[in-house]
Amino acid sequence: MRHYRLLSQALLMFSVSASCLAQEVLTTSEVLSSSACPDCLDYQVLGVCVWMTCTPSGCSTDESALVSHRLPETVVMSYPEVGEATWQPAGLSMPAAPLSKNGGRSTRRSVKGSDNVTMTFQNVDAIGHPGLETIYQYLEGTGYFLRTDVTAMKPYYASTLDPLGWRWNIPDMFKLSSYNPLDNKLGTLGDIYPRGGFSTQRHPFKSAALAAYRAQHIITREGESRVYQSVVQSSHPGYWPPEPLSPQSTETAFQRLYPDREMTAHVWPEFDDQLSVTDPYGQQQSESGQYAWAVWRTYTGCEQRGAVLIFATGR
Repeated sequence: MRHYRLLSQALLMFSVSASCLAQEVLTTSEVLSSSACPDCLDYQVLGVCVWMTCTPSGCSTDESALVSHRLPETVVMSYPEVGEATWQPAGLSMPAAPLSKNGGRSTRRSVKGSDNVTMTFQNVDAIGHPGLETIYQYLEGTGYFLRTDVTAMKPYYASTLDPLGWRWNIPDMFKLSSYNPLDNKLGTLGDIYPRGGFSTQRHPFKSAALAAYRAQHIITREGESRVYQSVVQSSHPGYWPPEPLSPQSTETAFQRLYPDREMTAHVWPEFDDQLSVTDPYGQQQSESGQYAWAVWRTYTGCEQRGAVLIFATGR
């Protein structure tokens, strides 16, 4: 297992500094500016933390505000062709692995018609949000904002480096979660498991969003037999990071960055369109098939002002 983790780290930190395979359509400055999003932040003061410090001369208490807010952890991108990610910071372009081919929509290639023409495929990259080392690093020092150990500009997932998992659904096809209809549905976007790039979702936006959600589902967990880096952080007194992504959780929200930028973030699925006569996702489709979202996750905690946290109100 240790060697597997080292391999994952080595593969994910590998990058190609040569010219990009496709022209960048989302710039780093645009990603940075989108992180100044008060609605995405969803800042709340929940209560008070009471701390105690004891010395030989006696004990004293102090208080700090218990707050909750989102942080932009990663930028997750879905795109059909290898090397054509919407945002390729500093010339970063994930290389194609021997078992990774280009994506897109299937077409019939056999006389018997054995190919599934409704099958789509998306590549996905998840990279640490650059805003973490700018405005949010400064706000952390005020005592009223929380930190995250997620590293800006660090690759956390690249589907081309995880071909067995992303293209062949190994080991997800052997997990019971893949066959649990109660915990495997993301609205009308589709099934979460198996967490790969193939989908029978014919809607272009939904197919891309489902792939992005699956990648985020992987990196918000530990111990997955996949090539990735986890964003999971440990809780401690006065600091409660978000739980793993799941359809029942409201701690993760997605801010669309491309094809057009929005200054709000949504818990997915954004719409319940099962009985809708119109397509609420129609205006969000990209002509190029490329998509990008900032993933905002909710942190709760308070500034440490003592040796021991006695209690916290409002949590």
